[in-house]
Amino acid sequence: MFYLAYQRFTLHHFDRVEPVTLTRLHNLGLHDGVTVTLIQRYPFHGPVIIENSHQRIALRHQVFTTLASK
Repeated sequence: MFYLAYQRFTLHHFDRVEPVTLTRLHNLGLHDGVTVTLIQRYPFHGPVIIENSHQRIALRHQVFTTLASK
């Protein structure tokens, strides 16, 4: 079971993410100040699916909660 939640979030706090993950996020076009749409949120702190520039990306729940703010 998953939850659909079309909400908009602005990404911040990239300094709190591991360097390897930070490099991958930057390669995917995610950087400080980018607004993304939350598409799906899986239960029990499962992955989170976001969309940016017509590209869907799965993030670990911990990474998303570190970066996202409304």
